[in-house]
Formats: sequence, structure tokens, C-alpha cells
Amino acid sequence: MTHTRGFPAIIATLVLALAFAACGSDDNSSDSSASGGGATSSGGGEGVATAQERLKPFEATPTEITIKEPLKGAPPAGKTIVMLGTNDPNNQKLQKSLKNLAAMAKWNYAVVSYDPANPATFNAAIDTAITKKANYIAEAGIPLTAAMIKKAQDAGAKWVLTSVHPAEVTPGGPIIVNANAYANDALMGKVLADFFVSDSKGKGNVVVEHIPAYPILEGFTDGFKAEVKELCPDCKVKIQDITIPDLVAGKVPSVMVSALRSNPDANYIAFDVGPFAAGIDPALAAAGLAGKVKVIGEAADEAGIAALKSGKHTAWTGYDPVYSTYVMMDAMFRHSLGMPIDVEASGVQPTQILTKENVGDIDHWIAPPDALDQYKKLWGFSS
Repeated sequence: MTHTRGFPAIIATLVLALAFAACGSDDNSSDSSASGGGATSSGGGEGVATAQERLKPFEATPTEITIKEPLKGAPPAGKTIVMLGTNDPNNQKLQKSLKNLAAMAKWNYAVVSYDPANPATFNAAIDTAITKKANYIAEAGIPLTAAMIKKAQDAGAKWVLTSVHPAEVTPGGPIIVNANAYANDALMGKVLADFFVSDSKGKGNVVVEHIPAYPILEGFTDGFKAEVKELCPDCKVKIQDITIPDLVAGKVPSVMVSALRSNPDANYIAFDVGPFAAGIDPALAAAGLAGKVKVIGEAADEAGIAALKSGKHTAWTGYDPVYSTYVMMDAMFRHSLGMPIDVEASGVQPTQILTKENVGDIDHWIAPPDALDQYKKLWGFSS
């Protein structure tokens, strides 16, 4: 998830994800509605109070990493990591971080590039990674087919993933970790829903942008809807599906404005990835909706953080893509030492509800600020 300058690459990645996963649909945008009408004991004022209480742990900048157990010894030197990489700016951050982490452990590191718009190059990249005798193949965002998983497994390599769904992580299985798993998006959806219920005082009406062709983002919409349903019987949630063709054509702002016009009582608009909000501010202004509809979302990018500072946006959850590389490296170290990997703790990362009041002077969100130092302490590396 990157700044809008990386938007074309993100779109290409989504197209490839669609081709591999056969998840979602490229049909016309479909709307679904979900309200909190099924709430039982936590409705009205009680639901708002509960939302406020649940939100408290996420108001301050996180200070602790998700993994706690130190390594039992130094990781063996000489292992080989191959990253399947793209030119997407966010992917480039992952590549740089993994390279630096591998050097700390005296491990070999290589990148095999592929074109996200061409599935054949992804398959070829896997073949090349195997020829490099990879112990671990790192990959971000693209769902894997059974054949791809087996190909690496037969070659003696383990998959190390981030932001991939579906992905079955099992002890001793071909996939040893999935940093930023479905559960992480579900957590951010829940946190944003708590803000929505609290901020609207239990009277919110939101239109949520959603790309069903990107399966992991279902975690966000599922988490958001479930929390609102539990806490806010008077709140309304409308999911606005966006197709890949509309995404590629830059039509997200116009589709969302049309959805708001068809739902004139909506007072919030939400996005399931920061860059997908690109262009929404001028679109709202042109439609006469600026200041009338609050913009919230998951995984703020640099543009979203700037919009929080200026007061154009109301709230975003914090997300640091580089944190995933620490989790991935931690899992590889533990696997190399024959140690168990905490799948649940590895699948989520710290987050925070960001608003104008607490965003401070940051340009991009990193938390905990000393996350790498905390991981290096677990690994027995000097800071």
C-alpha cells in the first residue's frame, strides 16, 4: 500500500491477483448494505460507550512489537532468501529492508523481478528463484496457486508471505508465515468501525469503497461490518464494490460520489486502502460534498496523512508495510533454528487510529518507532 505515485503499480498487482485467485468479479459495481439492526444488548448509547472503550488502546502510538520470544541461538549463516519483486514503490521498500536484514545474519539475498501485469513472468520468477537454490521465497500481495506452492516445496524452499489471502500457514507446511494476514485487515476494520460509531454518536451512515478482486481486503469490510452491527443499531453501512476496469480507469472518485448521491443521508465515506482515496477530495468538492461527508479509511498513505493534517480527512488507521519484513525475517530465523512460529502473532501488526489531533508532524506512519531495535534484541543482534 503506497503513496498515489505508486498507484499504477498497485493496479497492476491487483489485476494479477485477480488472474491468479479467480476471486471477486469484474462485473458492474455491486452494492450491498449492512446495518446494525441485529445488535442486541450493545445498542444506542451503550454501543457508543463500548466503541469508545474499545478504541482507547489504539489512540496512542504503539510501543511494543507483536513477537515476544527471543531466539534460542544465532541463526545459521549462509541461508538464501529470494524476493519476488516488482517496481511498485511499496514492494521496493520491502526489498530494501529484507536485503538489509539478510546482511545482518550473513544470509544470501537476491531479487527476481516480474511484471505484475503478466502472470507468465510471475511463474518464471518462481522458477528463477528455485534455480538460485532459495531456502526461502518471499512474496507480497499475489495469491499463490496450488501448483506454485508445490513447485517451491518440491525444490526444498519455504514460502514467506505478506499481505496474501487466501494463504494456509501450518507448522511444517510450505508456507511458514503470512505477515499482515486477513486478521490484520479485520483488526483495522474493527478499529475504524469503533471510531465511526463513536465519532457519529451512534448515528453514522457510511459508504465504504471495496475492491472485491483483492481478497485480503475482505478482512477490512468483514471486520468493519461486524463491529458496526454489534454496536450500532442506528448506523448504516453501504459497501460500494469497485471493479478492476473502473479502478484502472481512475473512476473510483466518480463511482463513490455517485454512491453518495444515491444515499443523500450518508455522512461518511470510507476506503479500504489509502491510495484508493486518490482524487476523492476534488471530487467531493466538485459535487458540493466537501465538509458534508467525512473521509475515513484503512492504512493511511502519505497523502492520507497530509489530508489529516489539513483537516480534509477525519481518521485513518496506521499501517507500516516495512514492519512486515521484520516479521518475515523473524519467521525465517525461527524456522532455520527449528523453533515454532507464532502464526497468530505474526499475522497482525500494531496499528493506531490517526486523527488530526494525534497525527503530529509525521509524513508516514511507523510504529513502534523502535520496532527494528526490539526485533534485533530478540535475535541477539546489536542495535
